[in-house]
Amino acid sequence: MTPARLQLTDGKLLRLLMRWAPTGSPLTIRDLALQAGTSKSKIHALISGERATVTPDVATRIARALGVHERALFFESLSTPMGTDTTGGDRHDHERTLDAYADRGSQELGGHDGPIGPYRCRP
Repeated sequence: MTPARLQLTDGKLLRLLMRWAPTGSPLTIRDLALQAGTSKSKIHALISGERATVTPDVATRIARALGVHERALFFESLSTPMGTDTTGGDRHDHERTLDAYADRGSQELGGHDGPIGPYRCRP
């Protein structure tokens, strides 16, 4: 299994950290790429937002070159964020339920203050 890719928190933060490099002078894209052992195009894509993920070893080398903790710049994103379905929507389950049963009242969907009784009585 391949290791999970880490996502950059913000390209602007990466650019800011490059300006305030631990060496005392700003790091260029070329300098950071050399220190991190990756390509200039990958660093540029991270800063511009064209590419938001890197492998864990590249994330570690970038953070080390900037003198920050890896988790200050990168995080492991969830494969499917909570509340998002796999069809591309971003609605929560309860919202889908309300839309599916729009003709029912809220008391029939569990949104009432009274005592909870059986849904249907058997004879």
